[in-house]
Amino acid sequence: MKPQYLLACLGWLLLISGCTAVPESAATVPATRMVGETATAATTLPAHTPLSAAVTATLLPNSTSALMEAPMLPAAAVRQTQAALVAVYTPLPSKTPTPTATPFTGPVWPILFAGVPCVSGHFYCTDPERHEPMQWYQVYSDGSGFRSVDQLENPDMVIQRIRFSPDGSLMAYWAASSEHRHLFLADLNNKNPIELVVVPAEQGALMQGFDFVPETNCLVIWWSDIQQVAEFETVSVEQVCPGHAEPQELGVFELPFRSGGYLLSPQGDAFLAHSRNRDQNLQLYIQKIDATSPPLFLFTSEDELAFLSPRRWQPDGQAIEFILNRYHSLSYDQAAITKYAISRDGQTVESYLLVEDAPFGLCCDWSPDGREIVIALLDRPSEINGIYVFNLEDASWRQILPGFQLDRGPIWSPEMP
Repeated sequence: MKPQYLLACLGWLLLISGCTAVPESAATVPATRMVGETATAATTLPAHTPLSAAVTATLLPNSTSALMEAPMLPAAAVRQTQAALVAVYTPLPSKTPTPTATPFTGPVWPILFAGVPCVSGHFYCTDPERHEPMQWYQVYSDGSGFRSVDQLENPDMVIQRIRFSPDGSLMAYWAASSEHRHLFLADLNNKNPIELVVVPAEQGALMQGFDFVPETNCLVIWWSDIQQVAEFETVSVEQVCPGHAEPQELGVFELPFRSGGYLLSPQGDAFLAHSRNRDQNLQLYIQKIDATSPPLFLFTSEDELAFLSPRRWQPDGQAIEFILNRYHSLSYDQAAITKYAISRDGQTVESYLLVEDAPFGLCCDWSPDGREIVIALLDRPSEINGIYVFNLEDASWRQILPGFQLDRGPIWSPEMP
């Protein structure tokens, strides 16, 4: 089982407090890193329709688990538990952080997530077959201000992904209804959202990511057509804007097999992607949108126990930062965590060993100031499940919200109304 499915298991062992990041020299960069090598040549392709009904998406098989003997709580009771938690946890958000058990100084940022509370005596935090309704919440990174975000609730569809505009005034979200998938653009109140894309549910699986085009209210979308017999995937990049009936195609690319996600550059001229090929080798690369040049490889590793998470562009768009989690064994209970920064041209590499023997890996989202990483720990006892924040400056952990099983997020967000 890969650690992305474990999602940073056993994060409650907070044994790394006080560790100091140790800088590495260029000579210590793993020998498996290659710059500008093994790039797959991009090919000029015929006109490509990413939503072709002839293309079927490959979905991961559902995981199985042993039957739980504890009784299941009715959905109505779960809703009552959610309301009770909101009522007693803290008053409405305040810009003045409330005291927390773990001393914390620094910027306080909102964190958005969706999930259900753990219920004592029931298996809502460990049973993957549960069908209780999830709800959206916000909490601050110091553990204060926990509350529900009701404008994201809709009985007719479930939000699956959210992205916020760079200025924090707009949000775009991908939502699932019973038969369709929808891409909406809205303000933070979610009043009168604009539907930009609607496709049948089976075609919605081809949408692999979306992001805001810088300084606009337009979105760029990645549609993936994975070729099961080839060592590449065909990715078509489109731009959709409110008020325009038809999308604008920005390019069609052949990229290394099975990309794991895309991030648009701050300039909007290229995107960062990562993948793992058929040999399970990690690949991190940049593809320019307006060029037919092959992708520029920034990093690769042949270690099947290594994972890249999370990743981000630096604000000026001239470098990439990511975390490399390198596990010691198949038990995934011990990891070396290293921070990398690689220039956009791939010629400059900096790396810092953060933790040598962590009992977990890192995910999920980088804070706006680049100082912290927010993480969800799942499928553990209720007092351990929840949201943690990892401080990159001193390699320390703090738990900011216990007792939740997360279904979406956590992600850093603007202040939700």
